[in-house]
Amino acid sequence: MRAFAFLFFSLLFLGGCQASHHVDDGSPRNGDLDQTKPTLTVWHAQTQQWTTPEAFFELELTRLNGPTYGTRTGDSYPDYDSVEEWQTLIDQLPDGRVCPMVFFHKRWRRLPDVLALDESLRNYDGCRDVFKF
Repeated sequence: MRAFAFLFFSLLFLGGCQASHHVDDGSPRNGDLDQTKPTLTVWHAQTQQWTTPEAFFELELTRLNGPTYGTRTGDSYPDYDSVEEWQTLIDQLPDGRVCPMVFFHKRWRRLPDVLALDESLRNYDGCRDVFKF
């Protein structure tokens, strides 16, 4: 039993050390912002290029096989019982601004939050006010 406990905690410790190890080689990571340009530009890792926030969100929705439910307005959200984790939609606010959403941990969340993106992207376009309507 002691050998099993030792093995278990050793693997847990080594796994934790390995997971926290990240070498910052200076290359951009998915969702990084280019602060040197006058307009907001976002790095998209899959395409290996800088892009606009709109194009970045579109590429991320496509990567998640979405938008699963297209563009929604007002109270036209899909029934919660039929939605599956990682399904997506674009929430359009009454003023026309939009925010990409993902169903994550049993509720709709802003895609920039789930991807842990910079605050500038979390508040981009309609994402700043999406939960006010």
